[in-house]
Amino acid sequence: MSFLWLAWKDLLLVIRDKKAFITLIAMPLLLIAILGAAFGNMMKEEEVVIKKFTLGAANLDQGVLSKVLTEEVFGKSLSDQIEIQFFSEKDLLKKIKNHELEVGIIIQPDFTSSLFSGKETKVKLVSVPDPGVKPIIVQTVIEQFAQTIPIQTMLVAKQGPAFNQKDILDEKTLIAESTLSKKTKPVGSFQYYAAAMGVMFLLMTVVQGITMMIREKEETVYQRLMLTNLTYPHYLFGKMLGLIILCLIQMWIIIIGTNLIFEVDWGPSVSGVIIMTFAFVINACGLGMLAGALIKTEKGFNVSGMLGTQIMAALGGSMVPLYIFPDWVVSLTKFLPNGLALQTYLKLMSGASLMDILPAIAGSIVLGLLFFTIGLICLTFERRGKYA
Repeated sequence: MSFLWLAWKDLLLVIRDKKAFITLIAMPLLLIAILGAAFGNMMKEEEVVIKKFTLGAANLDQGVLSKVLTEEVFGKSLSDQIEIQFFSEKDLLKKIKNHELEVGIIIQPDFTSSLFSGKETKVKLVSVPDPGVKPIIVQTVIEQFAQTIPIQTMLVAKQGPAFNQKDILDEKTLIAESTLSKKTKPVGSFQYYAAAMGVMFLLMTVVQGITMMIREKEETVYQRLMLTNLTYPHYLFGKMLGLIILCLIQMWIIIIGTNLIFEVDWGPSVSGVIIMTFAFVINACGLGMLAGALIKTEKGFNVSGMLGTQIMAALGGSMVPLYIFPDWVVSLTKFLPNGLALQTYLKLMSGASLMDILPAIAGSIVLGLLFFTIGLICLTFERRGKYA
């Protein structure tokens, strides 16, 4: 096929350029070593253990929801972390004042009725000075519980008047317990930056590959290729195939190199790493092909390509750890090829299986093919407009 020799030509050009080839391989490993060592103390591979503590509760409501919160959520679901004890409001405040308890809650009389009607309600949280993270844990649980109730009430209300408050409890729709798998492992600094630098430099490789493509257009190489039997679709297929092979080589050298040199554990799912790497390469190369079809000059692409790469790297977590970003920012970065890939690699490193990352794999491949298709359409219309 005509596009195969075009892909082979592009690979030979990169391999023969020793400076470029070494930069694509040596620079990621060097930066991984520097960043992994520099941030080692910030991302220690240690388990964070929260000791079990006693929570005092004064339930002035005695309604169905306050009982669910205290007896089911705190008393049963969180029994490994929290031991709940019940007191009167006066006794609870006295024990907190005497430091016999570190944290306690006072549930107001209108707790159940307010939540069922969608109104605001209050739960007083009292604690001794400097109790650590215990009040934060209790507060978070209460907030999540309170936010869930109106939604569940609305869903049950749609079932008809036959359902009532007791039916909600019987259907067990109030409590949705979500816990981490026991196999989940913390991600260390070398692991994080192995993935972060890998996805960032792969974007740079895509930019370099597309730059070569645009240079061919400017130097009439593109026109000479079109004089052969090479069609427009074959031209783009050949370019993308060569770029995909180059990116796969680069990524696998980084993965294997960091494993051998820095003992980076990429996770127990080898198949997950292999398939996600392929999906990410398809996504990034597809986006690159689209950019190459739209941008006409090499100078313009160099500026926009490198700027875009740096912005995507910063937002995707390659420069600054994702852990310091708000949750909504982390969710938005999944729409970036590198952001989605980095978060998926981190999941694999934490112990996720292939089944856990199938949505990310499917999303990456679909986006890559979509980008490539749009690029092909744009290139076809460009030819028709030029030679019409």
